[in-house]
Amino acid sequence: MRFLVLPAIATLLSFSMESLMTAQATEPDFDEISGWIERQLEYTKDPSLSVAVVKDGTILFAEGFGWADKQRRKRADAHTAYSIASVSKPLTATAIQRLAEAGKLDVDQPANTYLGKVKITNPFGDADDITLRHLMNHTSGLGLHYQFYYQSDDHPVPYRDTTIQHYGIAVRPPGESYRYCNLGYGILDYIIARQSRLSYAEFMDKHVFGPLGMTHSFVGLPTDKQKNIAVRYNRQGQAIPHYEFDHDGGSAIYASAYDLARFAVLHIGSGLHEVLSPAFVEQMKEPTASVNSNAGYGMGWLIEDGDHYLVSHTGGMPGVATRVTLAPKEGLAVICLSNTESSLPHQAVKKILSDCLDDYPYDHPNLLLRPRRQTPPPFKPTEELIGTWTGEIKTYEGERHLTLWLGKDGTCRARLEGQLVTLVTNAQFNDGLLTGIINGDLQTSDTSRVKHRLRLQLVLRKGQLVGAVEAVTDLTTQWIQGEKIIPKNYYGLSHFTSLKRSSKIGSQQVLFNGRNLDGWQIIKKYDFKNHGSITGKDGVLKLGKGSPASGVRVAGDFPKMNYQVELEARRVEGSDFFCGMTFPIHDAYCTLIIGGWGGGVVGLSNIDTMAAVENETTSYLDVENNRWYKVAVSVDEERVRVWIDNKEYANVKTKEHKFDIWWEQEPAMPFGLVSWNTGAEFRNIKIKPSQP
Repeated sequence: MRFLVLPAIATLLSFSMESLMTAQATEPDFDEISGWIERQLEYTKDPSLSVAVVKDGTILFAEGFGWADKQRRKRADAHTAYSIASVSKPLTATAIQRLAEAGKLDVDQPANTYLGKVKITNPFGDADDITLRHLMNHTSGLGLHYQFYYQSDDHPVPYRDTTIQHYGIAVRPPGESYRYCNLGYGILDYIIARQSRLSYAEFMDKHVFGPLGMTHSFVGLPTDKQKNIAVRYNRQGQAIPHYEFDHDGGSAIYASAYDLARFAVLHIGSGLHEVLSPAFVEQMKEPTASVNSNAGYGMGWLIEDGDHYLVSHTGGMPGVATRVTLAPKEGLAVICLSNTESSLPHQAVKKILSDCLDDYPYDHPNLLLRPRRQTPPPFKPTEELIGTWTGEIKTYEGERHLTLWLGKDGTCRARLEGQLVTLVTNAQFNDGLLTGIINGDLQTSDTSRVKHRLRLQLVLRKGQLVGAVEAVTDLTTQWIQGEKIIPKNYYGLSHFTSLKRSSKIGSQQVLFNGRNLDGWQIIKKYDFKNHGSITGKDGVLKLGKGSPASGVRVAGDFPKMNYQVELEARRVEGSDFFCGMTFPIHDAYCTLIIGGWGGGVVGLSNIDTMAAVENETTSYLDVENNRWYKVAVSVDEERVRVWIDNKEYANVKTKEHKFDIWWEQEPAMPFGLVSWNTGAEFRNIKIKPSQP
């Protein structure tokens, strides 16, 4: 059994013999742990793992395994600087607390107080409701955000003001719920720089890394640091080009396992309080946001208070997997860093915790076996969700019109303006949140860097779907000329979105059941007093010849917009119009006439007070009695269109005209079918969402 008290820490930290004896008494078998790690690296083919263990202010163990840089044949050790991804967050939060303790800021003041001309915005209310604490505990209302800028590409990192202007928009009410957000920490690093009048990197070096003795830690990748880092590798073992961020405070720090052990000493309360007082350290570990039933989030730390009180943070991004876990009550901390995307750091932390804590479980998983994907249950929208939803996705380069069709049968489709209708895959509606994935293109300068998909994160609020549409890199593997191309991850970007239900029709529905007149009413007013025999059976709705009119109307509500009616109609007696279809357009109505004014006129009545025989839709059809004609009428925000036997007969811009009907047709509202001095028949009467 090996016991490592590293000389550097022994000279810099003070601890009592009693604490040392306690550490010895609980010391795990580091020879066995080292052998386990080496076997796992051989098994997983991960390039390296760097590990450190702290107990009661003493670094018991710090060692690197595998290759930090395979090309240069440089092995990892305890002082190799790794890109630590989101483990940067507790370090940034520590910097904020240093400024708070020095009276330079107040974490419960509005974040905008510390920003310049460009501010965070809040569509749900006052932007000053978003505090620094909200940014630190991920309850600011800001959405998913990450952007990677690769040195191999020609895309410079934007100024932070630009990022805030483009994406600093709440997509949920501040303080309502936890939603992990890198941008919050990008704003925090900007505030650190503004309040300290140092760059974020300079402040971290002078006021966090330096005082903690973190000599192999830095922000970004300075030229003089490039030779002692762990190169990031993808899962195929290829080196990933260096990349930077527009959220340094959440992702950009490099640190060694040894340095993070020193950082952990501060946060398990075992020393180094000249950096931050115990009171301000403890504030960081107070859960002020609920992550789930078992965990909360404080200032840069995830807190779990179950069988063991654990404080931790993980990190993951291209070529990075990291984990720091503290057990403050036991004075224990475990740090594991990897230079590839891997589950090994997380399993290694659990392995070491199980060796240090008698009742901490560890199940020895197969590290190469991917977790089995759970098949989501079928999408079952509630009545308040079924229908057609329309609205805008707000981007910094203008609004993008979005339509969603949510069918009672679980079908879910979407269309961005000017693009094709697509299925929404993986649609789910849980606890008021609608999620799903759309194939679409937001067509902004940022999203146009690479192919992406759109993810819905929309909450049903007071009859509206409000939240975010997230543009995320499409990471589907491609084959080009027989070569497997592994795509790089570039971004995940949230865009505020608000949709209103414009119709309760979300998928195709049958209006006439073919057996009876259930759902319909026979019209008996005005010109319909002397109607003919009206029946519904054998799949056909029959209107006997009236004097002058016969007709039926839908009994109940009918959508006013974004719908399409399809049916088949024929004239069986007489020579006047046999299909007078009255339908709504917003709060107005219009009537499609087929076979009128002598038996052949087709048109819409009325457009700008002009009848079907005298407006731009007027046309002629040589109607044959007893022949079935396929008729379709589509009404949406842009146009009213009519087809007969798939030929377009009308295409009228909705917003540029006034629509109305003759008073004789008013009894047919909201949707009715009428014949005039003729006998008519209808079948296959259906309604569905309008199609572009």
